[in-house]
Amino acid sequence: MFKKIRPKRISDEIVEHIRELILDGKLKPGDQLPPERELALKMGVSRPVVREAIIRLIDMGYLENLQGRGTFVRSITDDYIKNPPIHDLLNKGAMALPEIVEVRKIFETWAAATAALRATHRELEQMEEYLGEMEDAKNRGELGHVADANFHLAISYATHNTLLIHLMNSIYEMIEQVTYEIGVKMYNDPQSYQDLFDQHVAIFKAIKEKDPDGAYIKMLNHMHYIETEIRRQLKGTTRFQASVYPLYRKV
Repeated sequence: MFKKIRPKRISDEIVEHIRELILDGKLKPGDQLPPERELALKMGVSRPVVREAIIRLIDMGYLENLQGRGTFVRSITDDYIKNPPIHDLLNKGAMALPEIVEVRKIFETWAAATAALRATHRELEQMEEYLGEMEDAKNRGELGHVADANFHLAISYATHNTLLIHLMNSIYEMIEQVTYEIGVKMYNDPQSYQDLFDQHVAIFKAIKEKDPDGAYIKMLNHMHYIETEIRRQLKGTTRFQASVYPLYRKV
């Protein structure tokens, strides 16, 4: 019935602490850990103990070491998304775009509504910064697809839902691909390009005004716009029809 209780090693406590920070969303995918020396000082332990804990967390899949850059938090969904069959399915070129948008529609409409309730002042500032980068790119005649993808990722961060944050971070490259594919086709149509930017502004405004229903609808309209544009560009090459059924109805 009873078993011996062994005191935890310091490295075990560090592993548990950093793991909890990741699972609680306090450390987010892509966040960089402080250097070993600084982390050891903050935690009041020796550098070898910190190094041992980091190595174990890397082995467990919570962290990754990028040569010459440092140690970063991995997405906890990364291995699943990059599982060969899933990876192949989601990276089958232009034919995957409609499916990616449909999945984004599910995630991002809820994210926009929830961000309208939970976004902090700093998170709103971050979204506004990405909007500024998008507008600068538009004025220079550039695509601004990276800032566009970052804007959507910032909204998911503002939900404070750890699993959604990790999922969105895992499909970040696909989000960037969709925004690039759309943008490069609309580059020669200034009005369409302006419409796309205005949609982002409308989403941000609803989030900033703490209007979850408005944020949901603005994001849904934006996703319908992207979906329609993709299907128009892929006309005759995809079997899917636009999914216009509203994902949410206020009861």
